Amino acid sequence: MVSAIDITVGLIAWAFSVHLPLVYTVLGLGWILPTLEFIGYKRNKQVYIDLAHNMANYLITVYAIGGLFGTIITVFLAGLLPIFTNIAGALLWPVWGIAIVFGVAIALPFIGFYYRGFGRISPMKHVAIGYGMAIALTVIPAMFRLVFAFINYPAGVEVFKSSTSIVGFTLGINWGEVFLNPTYAPLFLATLFGAIAMSGILINSIFGWRYAVDKSEYRITGYRISNWISLIFGVLYAIFAALYLYEVYLYSPTVAWSIFGKPPTYLPPALHAVYQPTMILTSIFYMDIALGLLLFILITLSFKFINRPISALKFVLVLLLMVSAEVMNGLAHLPYAIVPPLPAVPVLVKAYGLQFTLNVANTLKVSTLLTPELNALLQLVAAQPGLIYGSLVVFAFFNALLLYVIYAALSWKWVPPGLRVEKQ
Repeated sequence: MVSAIDITVGLIAWAFSVHLPLVYTVLGLGWILPTLEFIGYKRNKQVYIDLAHNMANYLITVYAIGGLFGTIITVFLAGLLPIFTNIAGALLWPVWGIAIVFGVAIALPFIGFYYRGFGRISPMKHVAIGYGMAIALTVIPAMFRLVFAFINYPAGVEVFKSSTSIVGFTLGINWGEVFLNPTYAPLFLATLFGAIAMSGILINSIFGWRYAVDKSEYRITGYRISNWISLIFGVLYAIFAALYLYEVYLYSPTVAWSIFGKPPTYLPPALHAVYQPTMILTSIFYMDIALGLLLFILITLSFKFINRPISALKFVLVLLLMVSAEVMNGLAHLPYAIVPPLPAVPVLVKAYGLQFTLNVANTLKVSTLLTPELNALLQLVAAQPGLIYGSLVVFAFFNALLLYVIYAALSWKWVPPGLRVEKQ
């Protein structure tokens, strides 16, 4: 029987699986497009500027959709995990606030100014607006990745016993330690470089596919540049992803155990029951490594020739790798919504006793932080299993539509009105 936790995790994982490919490509293109434009002006090559102009359509097309699913994730968290949302919101509200302000009030206008500014603003001013857009877009994941790092290892959080709290304790936060979270910097840099690499692979795949029917300088230039972007930033992503996993191994026993398949060597056997993960995700971890190596081989082959099947395979594989890596990272926290930091255990035991320490750990579990109303959803699904199957059909259709939107928005080629008239 499907449990309430399964439904909760499934809903949030689905929303992330739609949200992340969109925002990853927006972030990656945010840096790629003004760089292409800058190179085009410096080398006096119009094709680079045309590439930036045409692919800016993607930002206009999907930014709102990606943001919508970001809002859906927030609604799911607030509705299904209200206590977790309260804890994370109360402790990290400046982080959430900065991300929301930049996402709605700063990055969105920058995208509009950049897109509408082609041909209307002097070249270097327009490039500057493009880099302003890129910085604004980067602040958003920089803040949200801090929340993910907090879930891995709540650095800076202080626990105080309280007789007035319904959970028996209150939490405080030391902002001087929050940004020094050891899992934060590698996670953020892996995200940034991964977004640029993924965008490069998608561009390369689509341009390689389209080259079969449009053997133009525009397509071949975009194909070659994006292949170099894919290789360079793909390698950077791999380096910082490996560093992130190393830090996770040192500081987040549950996540490390789930991903690597066995408890970290430093974890005392007496605490195995406390930090044991719900899922062992080693097979997904090895699959992601295999996908990364396969993409590396395909990118290398793409330097030698343009091949439609390889282009199509790269398009699918890079999305699969990104989504599976993100979902793996999220599921590895279970049973915890926030993994208790190992160094805090002896401190709390000494100050308040073993039972209080175990109560703190149990309070941070997903099952404890679920809303009771979710049981009603579970009962409805049990009585009407067709809801699950119908949802799967809608899910498959929506994701197929999403793939088409990515393809269409990145492959669309703008033609000046005068040239359109000449072709008629």
